[in-house]
Amino acid sequence: MSDNEAGGKITITITGNSLHFYRDPSFWFETTFTLPPDTDPPQLHATIRRSSPPEDSIGEVVFAIFKIEDGTLTLAGEQASAVEPPNAFPSAPGAGPSFRYDLEKAQPRAKNPK
Repeated sequence: MSDNEAGGKITITITGNSLHFYRDPSFWFETTFTLPPDTDPPQLHATIRRSSPPEDSIGEVVFAIFKIEDGTLTLAGEQASAVEPPNAFPSAPGAGPSFRYDLEKAQPRAKNPK
């Protein structure tokens, strides 16, 4: 899934309970996440397992809320130093929480035939 951030392409790949965030070679994160039950709005807690240097955020948890509407996944949350996600979604990206991404599913790239 991808979104634009300041003119650049952000890619978020979700497989099972893993989330890989990629902006560029110097800013990426690999996480595992949980979806705590009975939260409103639904929450996602992502623990950073690997990252681009410096690697001081490894082990930190990023708290986010999410929703899926009309084929779009919206994630909004605070940076890893926050202790809980926001209570509501901002009206637009860049307004409110530290981050908001409106993501649409992208078709997987075809692998090069050998």
